[in-house]
Amino acid sequence: MITNKQKELWEKLAKKNSRYYINSDRGHGITEDEFRESGKAAYGHLISEDELLKNRDIILDYGCGTGRLMEFMAKDFKKVFGVDISKTMIEEARERLKNLMNVYLKETDGESIPLPDRSIDLVFSYLVFQHIKTKEMVERIIKEIYRVLLPGGIFKVLLRSDKQKDMNKWWAGVNFDKKSIKEVYSPIGFKLLKTESVDQHAYWLWLEKNE
Repeated sequence: MITNKQKELWEKLAKKNSRYYINSDRGHGITEDEFRESGKAAYGHLISEDELLKNRDIILDYGCGTGRLMEFMAKDFKKVFGVDISKTMIEEARERLKNLMNVYLKETDGESIPLPDRSIDLVFSYLVFQHIKTKEMVERIIKEIYRVLLPGGIFKVLLRSDKQKDMNKWWAGVNFDKKSIKEVYSPIGFKLLKTESVDQHAYWLWLEKNE
């Protein structure tokens, strides 16, 4: 199964160099201080300064890795949930964030989310969906995210727009244009609030649970 292969891949990468495979911009030698600073900067730019994400109490970081952003989410949200496909990533996150009492971490199978229906205000996913290999897997995950969101909840996600030549590369994933992704999220029940392009290779979507 694709899901099992994804899980095996990310477990292997996590054991090899989790900081690099979460944030490869600084190279293989990225330090813990550099890693934390990158998380703080990303949180500020992508979440705390985003007006569409204001006045939310409970956030889910989908594909949280070792909690690079969750550390900073914990200061602004009452509860912070994080799920990741890699057991090693979750274990590292638990150690890194062990002093934060409002942070909750779960390993997943890569598709299902171990949270109740209508329990989350905001789902955020960054540098995750770009690595998912099939459109079917993306659709199953988006259905799960819709399920756990409260009515009026927001899902902010970064998607790949450039087609990959070799899907066997660790960074490669399925791409969507704005028409093809609408064919996924609209039947599920999401309403599009906003899109924003990132260079030539990706774009952000802000989706609202429309019920």
